[in-house]
Amino acid sequence: MSSQSSSHEKGFQRNLHCCWGLQPEEGNEAVAENRPDLVAYGPFYLANPDLPRRFELNAPLNKYHRETFYTSDPIVGYTDYPFLESTA
Repeated sequence: MSSQSSSHEKGFQRNLHCCWGLQPEEGNEAVAENRPDLVAYGPFYLANPDLPRRFELNAPLNKYHRETFYTSDPIVGYTDYPFLESTA
């Protein structure tokens, strides 16, 4: 599991958040074990505008395309990933 913790808060002994690369079951496990305070699914949210619904249905996730994360193209990247209903 990839995790990041805040090193600027001296004495803080827990991860503030876990992110980048966690699958839903890994995030659920981390929360159940009280490891992070927050699980973030940043790139998965970009590629899956209906991410909570996909998690709920255990539906497949769209693959994200990292090369489109920081582009000024208004068509490619943030707005062109399909919703679950349109992939069925």
